[in-house]
Amino acid sequence: MILEMYMRNCALIEELRLSLDEMLNILTGETGAGKSIIIDALNLTLGSKYDRSFLRKGTDKGLIEIVFHTENKKILNYLAANEIDVEDDHLIIVSRVIFSDGKSSARINGRTVKISTLKYITGMMVDVHGQHQNNALLDVETHIEFLDLFGGDYLDKYKDNYRSIYNKYSEVRRSLNILTENKDDMQIQREIDLLNFQINEIESANLNEGEYQELLKKRDVYRNSEKIYNKLNLSYEGLHNGEINIVDLIGVVSKELHDIAQYDTKLEEYSNDVERIMYELQDISSEIRDYKEHINFEPYELEQVEIRIDEINNLRRKYGDTIEDILKYYDKIVCRLDEIINRDERVEELKRELAALEEDLIVKAADLTTARKELALELEKLLLVELDSLNMKHVSFKVEFSKGVFTYEGKDNVEFMVSFNLGEDMKPINKVASGGEMSRFMLAFKTILADIDGTDTLVFDEIDTGISGVAAQIVGEKLSNISLKKQIICITHLPQIAANATTHFCIEKHIQNNRTFTNIKKLDESSRVDEIARLIAGSKITEKTIDHANEIIETARK
Repeated sequence: MILEMYMRNCALIEELRLSLDEMLNILTGETGAGKSIIIDALNLTLGSKYDRSFLRKGTDKGLIEIVFHTENKKILNYLAANEIDVEDDHLIIVSRVIFSDGKSSARINGRTVKISTLKYITGMMVDVHGQHQNNALLDVETHIEFLDLFGGDYLDKYKDNYRSIYNKYSEVRRSLNILTENKDDMQIQREIDLLNFQINEIESANLNEGEYQELLKKRDVYRNSEKIYNKLNLSYEGLHNGEINIVDLIGVVSKELHDIAQYDTKLEEYSNDVERIMYELQDISSEIRDYKEHINFEPYELEQVEIRIDEINNLRRKYGDTIEDILKYYDKIVCRLDEIINRDERVEELKRELAALEEDLIVKAADLTTARKELALELEKLLLVELDSLNMKHVSFKVEFSKGVFTYEGKDNVEFMVSFNLGEDMKPINKVASGGEMSRFMLAFKTILADIDGTDTLVFDEIDTGISGVAAQIVGEKLSNISLKKQIICITHLPQIAANATTHFCIEKHIQNNRTFTNIKKLDESSRVDEIARLIAGSKITEKTIDHANEIIETARK
């Protein structure tokens, strides 16, 4: 769950620290006070895209930091596998630094991570529900995702079995499509001619791995051969032919030390060391002489090296950055040429392979469909119970299946059918659901998932869309019930929902020195009654409004 949230230089917020309750946290405030800033900041720490307009005007850098606590073994094991340290208290600090140039960085426990990693980890800890998720239900394509989300781990084995075949099926079908592309004979012949030219060009080059780097070294030596010769000559003369012959001089020293080495172990060490140095110098001077004598100044050899380098560079420009890449490309085009030449045989072979895979795929898809239909029956029962508890007494709900084409998700088309009124036929949910009905439908779904998924924190933004009165009171009670299992953060405009808060925060906006600021304060009992009264009556708060606020709070408490 989220223990604390810190923000600096985010939109209208200069600096803010928010400590959250483990149960139902309610955030209220006047329209435009900055409630959406909190959700936007939270989404940034969950990996959403950063828009530089979110940075407070006149600042270069902003920060959002959230302190999580989790006992989820999957999360802790993933962090350990990625060498992100977590202390024994299982605290996870997620931060997102935002900059004025539109860039941002993400860290987990001080370790910089990719946004994809951030999304994966925080996605297991927080589920943000907003109006867009309600709208997602209007898209029939998402219904199978909702059903599979309900299925959880149970569906994984069926999906894995299906996808292992589907991936092979897709690859074979792709290969078959390439071979049977609608090309005329002229196009095919042009491709054959091009492939033959490329193959011959690479083959005639007779490339060897590592050759290019060796040629570059050799060219460097040839280009500097005169300088190398002169320096080696001076070095050799310094060792042998100078006024003081270093090698002979060390030989004399070695002989003198050898004569007295018998008298002390230290003297023996000196003698051995000097003798070793003398032999090493003799070897080095001999090698220098040999290297010097074999340096060839023939311009022809340098010219040949240059020609070979140019030849390889020409191939690199066409076929790959390295010789290894060029040879990989060669293998690829050889296979492609073979496919074209033997196209008819290969097409028949692929067709047979595709037919066999399709038979397996039909079986695996049927198994997946059967598993989904079993889950759908369970979902229908549970969802109707939850909808009934949300004062939707006469709802009928069914998950309807139809056969589609093979996709990565199977062969099922899934659509949610619903009737919200007694005696009415069931119709697609996107045809009949109002905003309030959609909000309660999604809340029922979240309530069911609260018992299934491992997410510790649920965030509800605009869960009160289209509801009021008794429905709002029931939604508030439902959120309170879910908060017994999950931490809830809910932004609302309705007093019936706000009255159920375990902890109530008020978001306020004020102006100071011609700048606008947003603050959040935790409400005590007295100020909480005032805020509930404001939600009831707006700015005109009377004693009756206060009494009504107290009544709503007391009803929620009971």
